[in-house]
Amino acid sequence: MALVRKEVRGLEKDDLFIIDQRAKEEGTSTNELLRIVITDYAKRIKEDNATNILHSYLDDLIMSNNNVIHGLNENTIAIGEMFKTILARLEMYFPDLNDEVERIQKNARPQEKKFPKSIDLNDFE
Repeated sequence: MALVRKEVRGLEKDDLFIIDQRAKEEGTSTNELLRIVITDYAKRIKEDNATNILHSYLDDLIMSNNNVIHGLNENTIAIGEMFKTILARLEMYFPDLNDEVERIQKNARPQEKKFPKSIDLNDFE
């Protein structure tokens, strides 16, 4: 660790006395306590700077993600409208097609299973 000297102007004697007392309470020297405080403060400054940089990247990422979601929503709407148009045109040529589409949709949905409301344990004897 390098030796660095810094003159602090405007420091009140009472404030320095409080720091000396705290150092004695913690079983350390005034120099060590001041070094810890200054090092901790410098670390917080570095973290704040890093946080600001990360926030700008995160803001860009969130904006890009929102743009993708917006594009997907627009595409879903466009595809839905396209299918409506295709089905309407096909219905002109195949009038029974609408019934067939409904049958396919009905079969594609999960069917509800019909279980008995109660089980008679005597049936298993």
